[in-house]
Amino acid sequence: MLLTKKLQAGSLIFSEGSADKSMYIVMEGSVKLSVTHHGMELELAVIHKNEFFGEYEMFHNKPRSSSARAITNVRLVHIKNRMQLDQFIGQYPAFSGKMVRMMGERLANTNASLL
Repeated sequence: MLLTKKLQAGSLIFSEGSADKSMYIVMEGSVKLSVTHHGMELELAVIHKNEFFGEYEMFHNKPRSSSARAITNVRLVHIKNRMQLDQFIGQYPAFSGKMVRMMGERLANTNASLL
């Protein structure tokens, strides 16, 4: 069974540089992803209901590349590892298509910002 977390607005979900490898799916609310650059917080993205974040670290053995903080009160599905992700996809097969589309969009946006 997957863990659902409820967090208050302003709660830190994970910190840039931490070793956590979990991913999250937003069921309610919004989450801000940000990095610290020269002592300033830079917003990377806002993640909304039915979107996910944290997947990069699940598939790569690297520290967190950003911090995640609840903008509003949130309810998150907490997926701790690939086995749990496979279970979630088994229960909700349409999620795999959404995940592929969103990851493709993120890659395209990253490429566009570099060109």
